[in-house]
Amino acid sequence: MMNIPKLIIVCCAVLSLCCVQATSPPQFLKDINGYRSACKSIGWEPKQDCAVYNVVAFHANLNSHLNNLEPNATIKFGNVQLNKGNGYDPNTGIFTAPEDGVYSFAWSFLSKVGGTVYLAAVIDNADHAHTCIENQQSSYISASGHLLYELKEGNKVWLRTYHVPATFIHSGYYSYFSGSKINSL
Repeated sequence: MMNIPKLIIVCCAVLSLCCVQATSPPQFLKDINGYRSACKSIGWEPKQDCAVYNVVAFHANLNSHLNNLEPNATIKFGNVQLNKGNGYDPNTGIFTAPEDGVYSFAWSFLSKVGGTVYLAAVIDNADHAHTCIENQQSSYISASGHLLYELKEGNKVWLRTYHVPATFIHSGYYSYFSGSKINSL
């Protein structure tokens, strides 16, 4: 609970902002800095500066089934449903971090009876997570993965096959790759 002196300062600051009269730009900046200083002195300040928060997020799924992909083949998810920040390139299947931050990536893929698929989540050509289905016996089965990682602007992230050829990956909403920035550095 806020004590009375802090409440008075906050109320004065809010009332001052509500009743602001036209002033010169230098005076306005001086006033704003004064309000920020008052808020900071009572421990009440925004977590982020006034800069606009840029959303970085993408979600894409496969356009068509994939058959007999050799190891180290990059999976290109061509049906892009979301690409805020324009980090994902459907032509290459690669996400390039547009800014520093902590990112979350998720993927899922579906294979059919007898299917074998080994997928790696790759950052700048180094594997960081693996998922697989090997010689599965039901009609269809899916596997999914998740990776949290701190990226610098320009780092590249993608999914690729590894170990053995991928026999079958189902298209459509069954197989997708998603990512988003969850925190700025």
